Order: sequence, then structure tokens, then C-alpha cells
Amino acid sequence: MGAPRFAYVGCEDDSLRVFRLQGEVWTQIQRVPSRAPACVLLSPAQQTLYVANEVDVHEGLPRGTVEAFHIRPGDGRLTLLSRTALSLSATQPRHMTVSPDGKLLAVAAYGGGIYNLIAIAQEGSLGQVSSIFKDAGCGPHAQLQASAHPHTLFFDALGRHLLSSDFGSDRLSVFALEDGRLSRRMQRSTGEGSGPGNCVLHPSGSFVYAWHGLEGTLVCYRYEGGTVGEEVERVPLSAGGLAVHPSGRMLYTAEGAWRIDPGRGRLSRIGTWLPGASQIVVSIDGTSVYFLDGARGSIDQATADSRTGEVHCKTNAAVVDKPSSIALKTV
Repeated sequence: MGAPRFAYVGCEDDSLRVFRLQGEVWTQIQRVPSRAPACVLLSPAQQTLYVANEVDVHEGLPRGTVEAFHIRPGDGRLTLLSRTALSLSATQPRHMTVSPDGKLLAVAAYGGGIYNLIAIAQEGSLGQVSSIFKDAGCGPHAQLQASAHPHTLFFDALGRHLLSSDFGSDRLSVFALEDGRLSRRMQRSTGEGSGPGNCVLHPSGSFVYAWHGLEGTLVCYRYEGGTVGEEVERVPLSAGGLAVHPSGRMLYTAEGAWRIDPGRGRLSRIGTWLPGASQIVVSIDGTSVYFLDGARGSIDQATADSRTGEVHCKTNAAVVDKPSSIALKTV
């Protein structure tokens, strides 16, 4: 897979924007209605785009929705395949992940403290919710942590377990899939009032980097065999965008870049920039890094060394009204 050919950007004006990428030139080719697209995600084959709609009510009931869009071969344009209602009280879905085999979508509903599993049909459309896991818990911040708030969700390197961060209950969890249902394998406290948010897994599968949003730190944990283990290191970090280079040698944050010791997971800061990126995405070939800044309404692009991940020449790629999420298509 080479450099990105299309970018799909969710915007707070209830739209998806489709851009054609030709080097550093971005050209918008389509605008599609979509309510509050908080997370956009490509299927493993990059033939379908999934969207989590961060809403509280759908058809008069307290629940969010997720959408599936077919991506037209050649020109990258979107056509709606399906819109699926989440389970009751599964409101404000902010994050989701697709299983490595492309057969299952897992959704984290921040507002309801609920995880939903949805089967994916062969053509990419979504069925009904097949399983739910209702979480419980709270933290010491009465306004921000009155209940469980699943924040980030992703499959581990082998696709056997789901890892999640819970901003409301100050914990990381690991779930196993058993007979099509989620069961919690383990949970680890991140410290009272820490508020874990964005998380990324090192390509080796041995380390998890978690941003503790309320205490303003980035923490590296060991990960092995479906278990989040000991804390390796913590460093100050006030903003939460995170991404790891495919080489496993570099971690990008909203404030700067860090060199990773691949054997121990420890970090050495090598560069800084003005904070602001709420989402950071690295191209599959490792030659470009994209920084989405919702407050400024911009997407910046930086070239990267495909072997080391070191970043050069950060420039503005596109100006977009209130962008909230981005996905890059390479095939």
C-alpha cells in the first residue's frame, strides 16, 4: 500500500467531506450529510467507511447511531449503505473499531457507559446490535466522572482481545470475545481522577500508551497475553492526540514527537510543536503524518522518514470547518 489517495473527514456541521489527495494538494470532491460524525473508520479492505454519530436521541429514543457508507471504486465517493441504532441508553458514541477480519464492529458509547457489538455483512452494511456490555463506575470529579464513560476502543495485535479506556471510572479494560459476546478479562486502575482518554498500541503489541486527560500525563503500560501490566513510564502531556509510526520507533502527540525504545517502550522527546491536534493519523507506508486540529479548522501534513518516523516539513494541507475525525484511504 502506498500514500493516501482519499481522505474522509467528519465535521461538526453534520457532514462528511471527501477529499482527493494528489501529493500535498487536497481537493474536496463530495459533501455528505451525517449527524455529529465523531469517529470515521475504514474497513480492513478500505471498501467501506463507518461513522459513529455522537447523538443522544434517535427516532425519539435515547440512543446513538452508526452508519456504513460504500466507497465507490476509482473516485472514492460515498453512498449510504445502512444506518443502525445502538442499544437503548447507548448515547454519544465517540469511538469504534473493526475486527481484523472485518466481520464485527465494536462501538464505545461514551454517554451511556455501554459497549455494542454489531455484525458486518459481506458487502459492508451493518446489522442490528448483537451484544451489549453495560459498564459501571465513577470517579472523584462529580461533573466529569459521574458514571462510566468508555472513551477509546481497539483490538490488540492478534485480534483476540479488545482494549478500552474509561474516562469516567479511571480504568483500562481488556475484553475477550466469547460466543459473539463481550466478557471482561481484566481491568486496571489508572489512578483516581486520572481520566484516561486516547490510547494507542505499539506495533509490537507489547506496550499501550494512554493519555490521562484529567491529570495531564502520558503513561506507558506493558501489555502481554490480554493483560495490561506494570507502568513503564509517565511524562507530562496536556493534549491528547496520539499516534505511533508503523516502524514502532516514534510516538506523535499533540505537543511533539518522542523516540521510542522498542525493547522497553520508554520515550525520549526529540521535537515540539504548538499543541492543538485532537487526532493524529500516520499513512500506512509511514511517509506522512496528518494532524487534525478542530479548534483551528485545519489539517496539517508532515513528511516522515519511512524507516525512523522522524518528521520534517509540517505544512497546512486543508482548511475544513470544524473537523472532528479523519480516515485515509490508500487503495
